[in-house]
This record gives sequence, C-alpha cells and structure tokens, in this order.
Amino acid sequence: MKLSSITPIVLATLALTLAPQASAEPPLTFTLGGSQHIYDDDRAVDDELLPFGAAEFRLTERWAGEFWYSAGETDGDNGFDTDVDRWHLDALYYLNPRGKLHPYLAFGAGQLKRDWDVPNGTLDETDEEANAGAGLHYFLSDNFSLRADARYLFGFEDDTSDFTVSAGLAYRFGAAPKPAPKAAPEPERLDSDGDGVYDDMDECPNTRAGARVDNRGCEIKVSKVASVKLLVHFKFDKDDVQAHYFSDIKGLADFLKRFEDIHVDIEGHTDSMGSEEYNQDLSQRRANAVMEILQNEYGIAAYRLEAKGYGESRPVASNDTTEGRAENRRVMATLEVEYEE
Repeated sequence: MKLSSITPIVLATLALTLAPQASAEPPLTFTLGGSQHIYDDDRAVDDELLPFGAAEFRLTERWAGEFWYSAGETDGDNGFDTDVDRWHLDALYYLNPRGKLHPYLAFGAGQLKRDWDVPNGTLDETDEEANAGAGLHYFLSDNFSLRADARYLFGFEDDTSDFTVSAGLAYRFGAAPKPAPKAAPEPERLDSDGDGVYDDMDECPNTRAGARVDNRGCEIKVSKVASVKLLVHFKFDKDDVQAHYFSDIKGLADFLKRFEDIHVDIEGHTDSMGSEEYNQDLSQRRANAVMEILQNEYGIAAYRLEAKGYGESRPVASNDTTEGRAENRRVMATLEVEYEE
C-alpha cells in the first residue's frame, strides 16, 4: 500500500470522526524535542536519537489531529552516512483532558525516507508506514507542558517493525478546554405533608403521618390478615358450656363485631362412645349451645351464625384412649379475614 492511498484514508477518518464535534476555540500546540528511533534490522541503519517537531490542532475536548516530523543523520550498516526523514499524520484521543496530566492514545500513517551517501551518488529508499501508540502531557502551566510519547510503526514495504520513544517541551496556544457550565440549581420544592411527594405533584395533600403513598402522593392501602380460632371442650355426654370458655367465646364475638359482614360456622363434635345417631344429635346440641351464647350473651345476630353437628365423623385424636376421646368432644370455629388498612 502506497502513501497516496494511506493519507486520504487517515484524513477521511479524522474528518468523519471529529468534524461534527468541532470546538469553537480549539487550541494549537507545538512540541519540540528528541525522539529515539529503534529500527527493524532490515532497515540497515543504526538506532539514533534525532530531533522532532509536532503541530497539534485540538478539534474537540478529547480529539486532536497532529503532524509529526523528525529528521537527522545516522550510520548505515554498510558504513555510509544515512539521512533519515520521517513524518506521520495522526489522530490523538485524550483519555483525561482536564487537570495537569493529559494521557492520550494515538494512531496514524506516514512515511520513512532514508538516503545513503555512496561513492557514486545518493541511494534512497522510501517506505509508507502506519503507527499506533500512547503518550501524555504534564502541564507545568496553562500553556507549557512536558510531553512523552511511544509509538510502534509498521512498514508496509518490507513488513518491518520500528519503535520511537520521544520526549519534548510543548506550548499550547489558544483557549484550553473549558469545563462544562454548572447547571442552575433547581428551585426549592415543598412537601408540606412529608409523604415524599412534592406539593406540585401531590394529588392527595395532607396524607396522615407515616402512611405509605404512591407516586401521586395518595395513600396505599396495605392488605392484612386477621384470624380467630375458637375451641371449646365438653365433658362426657354433656352439651353445657363450662364457664371458663366464655372468655374464648367473647373473643370470637369481638372478632365478628369488628368484621360485620362475615358469617361463621359453629362445628360440634363427639367421641365415638355411643351410637352414631346419638352422637350426631349430641354434636348438634353442643354447637347450638355455643351459638346461643354468642347470640344471647354477646349480641351476635342469628343470621351470621350456623351451628353444624358432625357427630363422631371427624376425630382429631384416637378414640381408643381417654385423652383422645376428651380431645374429640369439642366445638370449633375458625375465621380468617383479609382486609386493607
């Protein structure tokens, strides 16, 4: 690939990447210094420290274009003095364009020319090359900086690999990149009821303290579950309720008064002593006894209560023991209600 094809590609890439973002006051930077050229063995010239100069044009806060040039004399492997002339056109991308230290990445393309002074005249050789590397500026003031740079250079003619390491003093003309303007502080917004939603967005002002609200400032109803369980045991072959169970029955009554739209089944049960028919009737009488206390003692309306006798059909313990039969002689009522608060 010849220089005539490389250079338009580099220029087109820079234009397409950087032109849409061009800065109003791009600074221009010049650098002078020394560059150590480390040549591929196929170059047939000795490594040498040569002077260099560079002109950088900052296009945006982070992107810049630069022309870099170095020239001088070194020795060739054939014993003849060799004039070296190297230039490249590069794109620089600044990783941190603020503060004192400005590191950057670089890539570009250019040309290396070598002239040997031989007895019969001059022998020259030209090679187009691409480069990539990195460097940094350390700013001593707003305008002066110390610059260091390292590049890898690939020669297309003979697939050679060269390196340059350079250092110099840079001077920046024009304005440095300006920090972005600070946004104007937002006007103070009020939240009068303290629910976390500003007044200008609050559709439900004066929310009670501590209430959960949605993004409109309206209280969110929280679902909860309330439950109650009644268990009354009876003596053998008895259907009268013992006095110490009245407080438990009152607890069920209080629950029914709190949730006035619910109904409850009062379930009566027996052990297996006696006939099924007798036990069925006994279980019904036990359920009725608890239901009557709810009605007569605690004022629960009859339509909200239903007594159901199940006889000996639903034991919760073994009827083969005294203890088990005592557990089975019972009246039960269980309620669970989901509500919003």
